[in-house]
Amino acid sequence: MGYSVQRFIGPVDPNLICGICSAVLEDAVLTPCGHTFCARCINTWLDRPSTNTCPECRSNVVLCDIKPVLSLRNLINGFDVECEHNERGCKVILKLERLKNHLDTCGYVPVECAGCCQSVSRFELAAHQIRCEAIANSLREEPDPDTDTSQRLGNIRFNHTLTSIDASELISKIATLQFQVKTLKRDLQIAESRNRVLDREFRKTKDELQHKRSELVELNSDFDPDYEYGYTPQSIAKLSFLIAKFLLKKPSYIDRDKIFNSVRRCYDKYSRCGSEFEHDVHMLMATSFASNWFAESHRSTIHYWLQCIARHRQLATCTPKYQNHVYVERA
Repeated sequence: MGYSVQRFIGPVDPNLICGICSAVLEDAVLTPCGHTFCARCINTWLDRPSTNTCPECRSNVVLCDIKPVLSLRNLINGFDVECEHNERGCKVILKLERLKNHLDTCGYVPVECAGCCQSVSRFELAAHQIRCEAIANSLREEPDPDTDTSQRLGNIRFNHTLTSIDASELISKIATLQFQVKTLKRDLQIAESRNRVLDREFRKTKDELQHKRSELVELNSDFDPDYEYGYTPQSIAKLSFLIAKFLLKKPSYIDRDKIFNSVRRCYDKYSRCGSEFEHDVHMLMATSFASNWFAESHRSTIHYWLQCIARHRQLATCTPKYQNHVYVERA
């Protein structure tokens, strides 16, 4: 029979379910037709009289042709499972391959009291036997003179057995407590390691948020399109630097339309105001056109502005009178 699905931590792949017992594969084996089953399940199936077919596809199957699937066994053995005695109070979670060793020392394994035959958890047995009335009565009984020697020897052996059980159960309880302490220590180390990772991620996220906040403050203060006289060569250069910094991927917290309006306002006000501003505006237009920030309609407009700046510079260089006329208009 396979392992119960409910014992595993998290969902289990349906491909790891046995087609006979509908549980997770235990000692997975593969048939020649390509189906996997628990080793015990397929053996029980083929042991039935006149049965030599696969339960899934009814192909002929011979027991000697069934092969173990070591990769699946190792995969399943690496899954996290709960202890079989979870309902009795054991909260240990461990790898499936370590479950058998855990059950040898688990304090919640049910054991039977030798005196009253009551079933109790292993770690409770010692305390239960101390209070057990059946054991106490058997120890208080006076030997009957009419009782033959063999019966008295049997009582002595019974009392000796009780003492041995007490000692072994105490040793088992100590081993269980040591294992639980070791498990808790390991879990504590894992939790501390996770806390350190989370702390580093928190500091990193905090720094990123502060950096984004500072950028937003600069954006709102220096490049507000509604601020009519807020543009200077320094602020235009800052806007160019902001776009160049995230040239191929615009941050989600920056409004594309707001940036485009800022670029347009810079062009409208300073594209023909002399070399002091033209150079900065030209740099801003080139950076904006090279970025992936804007839609095609915006890029077409920016490309047109670049052409206008180039023609204006060419005319200003070739026609001194035109250049003087520009500076007169600026004055």
